[in-house]
Amino acid sequence: MGRTLLHLVDRNGKDLAAETRDAVKDAYEWAVREYPKVDDASVAGWAEELGEAMAARPALIEFPRRYAFAALKGKIHAWFRKHPGTEITVGVGPELEEWVGLDRKSQITMERAVLFEQLRTMLNERDRQILMLLLQDITSPRDIASALGIGYLAAAKAIQRLKERMTIILLKRPQDDLEGRPPHLCNSAS
Repeated sequence: MGRTLLHLVDRNGKDLAAETRDAVKDAYEWAVREYPKVDDASVAGWAEELGEAMAARPALIEFPRRYAFAALKGKIHAWFRKHPGTEITVGVGPELEEWVGLDRKSQITMERAVLFEQLRTMLNERDRQILMLLLQDITSPRDIASALGIGYLAAAKAIQRLKERMTIILLKRPQDDLEGRPPHLCNSAS
């Protein structure tokens, strides 16, 4: 998408004074950033009209920049009042996620991060260490034994116990209280 160019002239077709031109241009750029859902061409048209109106009465405008920002914001708000938002009916779940623009990959990444954070708070220190190693793709008992300074068999058994504890935590129903521990926040299928 190309950048909209402003044609800032007065009613006689002469270029605006530098101070007025810069004020209108800055107000336009701010409005485009601040209101991304409003058509750039419409905002440009309002900015050009504003520049023309400001050029017609320069003696009455003490602070051109402040005036330009306030006037352009007022034009945009007036447009919003005349063109109220329309309700878009979307379903719950995938249809809503698609409308919002959430892709499945980022959603899975967020859910997984929340899940592992919840698991981490429910595990003892040794299990947390092993979980962090597993999350870093250190998966063999030999590597875990080396990282923790324990024997191979102890590492293999610790991995097995961690997996069992995680299974118990994941299968536990949300209404079961874990005696003061945080509730399950992630109720997704993944």
